[in-house]
Amino acid sequence: MTQTYDRWTPASGPGTDPTGVDDPYGAPDTSGLRTPIDRYLAEQHDLSAVERFSRHHDGAGHDLVDGDPSAELDRPFHEDWYRALMPASPPGPGEQYRFEVDLAACTSCKSCVAACHSLNGLDEGESWRRTGTLVGVGPAGPTQQTVTTACHHCVDPACLNGCPVDAYDKDPVTGIVHHLDDQCIGCSYCTFTCPYDVPRFNERLGIVRKCDMCAGRLAEGEAPACVQACPTGAISIGVVDVDELVRATAADQRLVPGAPSSSVTVPTTRYVQPATLPDDALAGDHWSEAPAHAHRPLVLMLVLTQLSVGAFGVLTLLDWLRGDDLAPSAERWTATMALGLGLLALGASIGHLGRPLQAWRAVIGVGHSWLSREIVVFGLFAPLAAGAAAMRWFDAPDGAALALAAAASATGLAGVACSALIYAVTRRRWWRLDRTARGFAGTTVTCGLAVVLAAVVASPDASSVFDTMVRPLALTLAAATAAVLAGDAVVLRPGGPTDPYLARAARLLRGPLAGVTMVRFHAALVGGIALPLLLVAVSADEVPSIGAARVAATLALVLVVVAELAGRELFFRAQTAPRMPGTPR
Repeated sequence: MTQTYDRWTPASGPGTDPTGVDDPYGAPDTSGLRTPIDRYLAEQHDLSAVERFSRHHDGAGHDLVDGDPSAELDRPFHEDWYRALMPASPPGPGEQYRFEVDLAACTSCKSCVAACHSLNGLDEGESWRRTGTLVGVGPAGPTQQTVTTACHHCVDPACLNGCPVDAYDKDPVTGIVHHLDDQCIGCSYCTFTCPYDVPRFNERLGIVRKCDMCAGRLAEGEAPACVQACPTGAISIGVVDVDELVRATAADQRLVPGAPSSSVTVPTTRYVQPATLPDDALAGDHWSEAPAHAHRPLVLMLVLTQLSVGAFGVLTLLDWLRGDDLAPSAERWTATMALGLGLLALGASIGHLGRPLQAWRAVIGVGHSWLSREIVVFGLFAPLAAGAAAMRWFDAPDGAALALAAAASATGLAGVACSALIYAVTRRRWWRLDRTARGFAGTTVTCGLAVVLAAVVASPDASSVFDTMVRPLALTLAAATAAVLAGDAVVLRPGGPTDPYLARAARLLRGPLAGVTMVRFHAALVGGIALPLLLVAVSADEVPSIGAARVAATLALVLVVVAELAGRELFFRAQTAPRMPGTPR
């Protein structure tokens, strides 16, 4: 028995449907084919999946004019949907773009996060838009609210103000804050200065990146990815009068409950909050107390620069006050050790950069960035310190040596002050100027005293200066260390600090960071107090044991430096600050 197949020959144009039913993506309906060969032949005339979707995208948004399918308006897909979420006209003079978020419409679907990640080609784990939660008890009972957040394109952006290489630019027409990737050296200082934790460091590229409100799309009349992707229209783009926003921003105003004060940078994002959200709502991650990044190259740089400055300062002061009482060999080795450790510190700072070969650019922002100023000042300190150390070895006139050492000390102290202001201007409670200046000054004094004490005891003339130099230095080191530890212990006192963010830092010190905290206090107690007091006891003997004194002084120096390194790590890891709501960690 012979079977006859009815064959269908595809029409000439792709997308022709023999059944009369058009596929929405332009694919032909092949259900009428009788043999597999016919199907394969038809597929050769078909568009690829990408081409079909492109044709659908271009055609689905077209309008019909007077019912005439041939008179189509060339408009992008979903334009009718997102056009209502865009301003009628670009910003005028004194205005800028801003995000507007209707929190009542946000469902935490994270479409905005996915769209931002996809459109901008971000790396795995990298996101320029994030979502968090607020929880509280309102009039109708417990409530939970999702908050979507990205860069707020502030009127006075702290990231721009603090950047040492001018890698940020605020567009004078749109107000969008752009990050200039090719300018960035990866110092990550903007991640400290931004109160909203917006810039994020990219390990692969060695630079920081952030949201630019899809400026390229806005320039073409397209909505940003997050706006276009949101299925509920919760995110839109608006225009705001900058002067009116500045006048309306009060000191206690916040974008959402728990966020940083808007008076710091005047963020432009507008959140429309539902009536059910109480004013005292808390972020879902409010109770998350995870230690921050350690930034160990910065830990080493800060401690060693302060040690170097302290050693030159103590040496200069002793030279001025005591003159010939200080052994020449002790002066030489103190200056040499201080210089070497100072240069090591400057080298360690390069290790913190994502693009270390571009480190030379860090002086560009000297007019507005404390980080640039710190680099410039320590850049001056290094040759002055080298000259002061050289004069000790070549027996230069006492007056010239003292003058150069004083200049190096003064420049170094200015550098330490810049270091303190780098962190104080971030407005983080743990890095307040009073706390930071006290901590950096304590490191400068205790490490400087420990270096000079070890050098004096190690000098050939140690036995002749025990009473005049060793005992006063040891007693001063013990007193200075006790004062520093007393200041640090205030945070750990029973009951804790009243400031909620300092209280959170104290919980970190007692919890996840307890091991580092113990090293800090024990090393300081032994190296900065117990061993110096042992040296005082040794100096009281009629014939001091020089060998035991040298061991004690050297060990004291090592432990004091270890204590300060641990303290500086706590300085970075225990810091907490108000931020936009996130998710519990």
